[in-house]
Formats: sequence, C-alpha cells, structure tokens
Amino acid sequence: MTLIRKPLATAVHYLVRAILLAGFAFLIVHLVRSGKLNLYIAERMQFIVKLSALGLYAVAAQQFYSAIRSFFDKEQSGPDCDCDHEMPETWGKSLLLYGWFALPLIIGYAVPDGLLGSSMAAAKGVQFAPQTVVVPKTSPAPNTPAPVVPAPLSPTNAENEKPTDKPDTKENKQPADSTPEQLDVLFPYDNFTESYAAYGKKLVQQDVITVTPQRFIETLTTIDLYREAFIGKTIEISGFVYREKSMGQQQFGVSRFAISCCSADASPYGVMAKFGHAETLETDAWVAVTGELGTTRYNDIDIIQINVRKIAKIDPPEDPYVSPDLDFGLE
Repeated sequence: MTLIRKPLATAVHYLVRAILLAGFAFLIVHLVRSGKLNLYIAERMQFIVKLSALGLYAVAAQQFYSAIRSFFDKEQSGPDCDCDHEMPETWGKSLLLYGWFALPLIIGYAVPDGLLGSSMAAAKGVQFAPQTVVVPKTSPAPNTPAPVVPAPLSPTNAENEKPTDKPDTKENKQPADSTPEQLDVLFPYDNFTESYAAYGKKLVQQDVITVTPQRFIETLTTIDLYREAFIGKTIEISGFVYREKSMGQQQFGVSRFAISCCSADASPYGVMAKFGHAETLETDAWVAVTGELGTTRYNDIDIIQINVRKIAKIDPPEDPYVSPDLDFGLE
C-alpha cells in the first residue's frame, strides 16, 4: 500500500529535521570555540563529541537535500509498510515529536553556562571520609596484607554537632629519606590498596604534597587510606568553598566535582579545612589552600583536615572538574 504525501508537507518535515540536527552541531561547535565544552563533557570524551558534530552536519545536509527534492518532485511518494516510517500526519503529533528535540536545544542556547557548585554538592553529598582505612603495621613484615577496617561514608545531612579537632603532632612527619622497610610499615596493602600504597610511598617523601587536578581523587583517597602516615605533612590543594550546617565556624570544605563521562554523573569530592577567618570566604568562591594535614571528628567519623597556614582566592580554572586517572596503578 502506498501513501501519497503532499510535497510541501513532506519538505517541511525534512527541513525541520535538518534545522534541529544542524542546531545540535552548531551548539557543539559553539561550546568548543568558547572553551565551555569541558563544563559538560569529560576531557577524554570530548574527541568523540567533536566527531559527532561532523556526523550531525552530514545528516543535516542529507535531510536538507531531501527537503528540496520533496518540494520539487511532485510525484514523490513514500512506502507505507505499517512500520511507523511515515511522517506525522497532524500538527499536534509533529509539535510533540520535534518538541522533544527542540527543547534541550533551546535550553542549551538560552541558559548561561555555569559551574556546578555547593547547591549541587549538598544534594549529592561531598565525600569527606573513605570507605576503608588501612591500619599501618606495628613492625615490618614482608608483604603481609594489613587489616582493612571499614568506615562509613560521611553523611551530609546529619544533625548539627560540634566537631572536635585532634591536635596535629609534628613527630608524625615522615622524613624524605625513609627506608623501604619503614615505608612498608607505613603502607601495607591488600589487592585493592596495592596501587594506593605504592603512590603513598611517593607522596610521603615529598616536602609538599600538591594535589593536582590529574590525580585529585587518587591523592585524596591515598591520604585518607593511610592518614596516619601523612599527619603533619604540608599539602597544597585548590577547589571551591563548600559548607554544611554541621561544620564549625572555622571549617569549610575544599571541593571539586569529579566526572567520568559528563556533568550528569558528577560526584563531589573534598577535604575539610580549618581557617581562623573562614567567615570571610564566600561559599562557592575558589581558593588555593596550603596547610598541615591533621584529623578531626565530624559527624561521628574521623576524617582528615587541613589546618590552613596560607589561603588565596583564585579564579575558577578553565577545566574546573576532575576525572579518575585511568593510568593510575599502571606505572
């Protein structure tokens, strides 16, 4: 059975499809040229997204060609094989179908680009504590896995309580020339923590631990897992200021969002910081923090804390989000 279509109506359908497809392609190009694509897509996925813009251009051109051909080919007809391949027959169906594609496109162009901040972090919950804590050995033993003591994640909507700080001890600073035997005592491992133990042995011998965006998650996880080895060490880290009601007046979180694919899967990570003039820092302001690592009690959980010695307000980086390092542990 053959369905004869009006050439003008068919041409309009093809033209609308061409406009929508070209609109998505132009949006990707706009984000790339403005340097805002990294606000939505993880760096390792951006090449695929850029290639998809070329595909969208090609399909849009094909749809535009079909629109011209439908308009001038008065005898054009289309197959009707009861497979729902035909064009929408009414204005209502057409608006509903194309509206699903037009709406996100309109939002993409109309809504200003912005960074994820404290409101989203509060909704998802910033992770201040690890799922496990590795207990150092009391004496060297060759390649004996250390016990792993589970600890729950830090709840973000707990009842207000006053955190109590544990004073740092300078004696806990590890010398830069620690022997392999001493490092083995500090960094025991099992199958899960082997890569973190190897990384921790490198970090603990540095005079200043710099938390880079490339290994933001891995560095904080290592420090959390082996916190006793890092007490008193100097650390540098940057992120946005995050606050919760249960924090003390001198406390705030130095946080960043981690994305694996796109901003939809963003998860906030951070570390607690203590600063005597924390009230002068605006929530969501970006800061660079230098201080000594210690611990504190927060929401009934022991977590690491930076006792701030130096802090500076900075502009948000061009790439504000971090991603897991896929090469971690492969060195």
